[in-house]
Amino acid sequence: MLQVDHVYEFFYSAIFSEFEMCFCSGGVVTPDASNTLVFTRIAMEEKKIFFYDQEPFIPKLAQPYMSRFITDQAPHILAISEHSTTLTDYIKTNNFNKLYYFFHGFAALDWYRGFYALNYNKTIIKDYTYDYITFNRLVSNDRSYRCYFVSKLAEELLLEHGQVSFGLATEQASWQEEIADVNTKLSTRAVDHIKLHLPSTPLIIDNERVLGSASADIPRCTNDSLWHIVTETVFYYDKLHLTEKAFKPIVMKQPFMLLAAPGNLAYLKSYGFKTFEGIIDESYDTIEDNDQRIDAVVAQIAWYCALTAEEKQAVIEAIAPIVEYNFYHFYGGFKHIITKELLDNCQTLFKEIGYDDNAIAYDDIHRVLTS
Repeated sequence: MLQVDHVYEFFYSAIFSEFEMCFCSGGVVTPDASNTLVFTRIAMEEKKIFFYDQEPFIPKLAQPYMSRFITDQAPHILAISEHSTTLTDYIKTNNFNKLYYFFHGFAALDWYRGFYALNYNKTIIKDYTYDYITFNRLVSNDRSYRCYFVSKLAEELLLEHGQVSFGLATEQASWQEEIADVNTKLSTRAVDHIKLHLPSTPLIIDNERVLGSASADIPRCTNDSLWHIVTETVFYYDKLHLTEKAFKPIVMKQPFMLLAAPGNLAYLKSYGFKTFEGIIDESYDTIEDNDQRIDAVVAQIAWYCALTAEEKQAVIEAIAPIVEYNFYHFYGGFKHIITKELLDNCQTLFKEIGYDDNAIAYDDIHRVLTS
């Protein structure tokens, strides 16, 4: 299995050794693109590939990197981990070739490999303390929707039913600063709702000091809850883009609801995972209005919390086979799907740009990535 710390080194040695290969160190986007790293010893103006695959592609933020990367020579390849019309238009305008692969899928397989041993013999929790758990540490800018989400939980008197993190001081803006920001992505309706309902006392279930490895960690308190409400990185943009967050409930054998941009639940299902349609109303995934999409998810949380103990047990019995399937699919078929997708897309790309890839040992690479 590929360790995510070595992903670019592996791609360079196994696939792109004849390209000038660049990537964004740690996935952190800086205004001056100072964290761009290059694997090649010499510049290769005629063949360049840039891995902008850890963060959603937002042209304004990506432009410093692209301006360093673009030259008059071709082909230039942009390796990316999302599907969006914004990306498609950008690639077309700048005469790029695209290589799509699911970076965060590979990252999750590495980060959560130890949870197989921890949870392979675990059954779905039937005697739990809380109906749901949800993590909402960062609440500014693109993640400001979490402020409205938690204020809806408060309005519906659902906070006492769940484990909810929210409102801790971080290196980013507080929720009070966010709703005061004239450039907030929150609607006026959402801001008014937050002012009325959001608790001023921080809600703490995770550590007050979260290290850089937080994405690879799942707090043990997660075992105290049934549903996992995933609040994804991408919510406001029309993108199919998921991070490691979507896989935390899967490796913990929990049912989940997904707060993300429209279509991302279907996007997850396209990789062979099952969701809970027919047990809960998952039409929230098709709702384009941001506030209404949150309202729809909160309505499902409220529905479950209001059930009798007997009704909840019936729901648990219904979701148990799905939870079990997703766990074994993550550690089994999923890695073959994303590996085949990567290698198929590489072969298609090389045909498009007229690159001779006969020396690339695709079968060996597939074996190594799925071992």
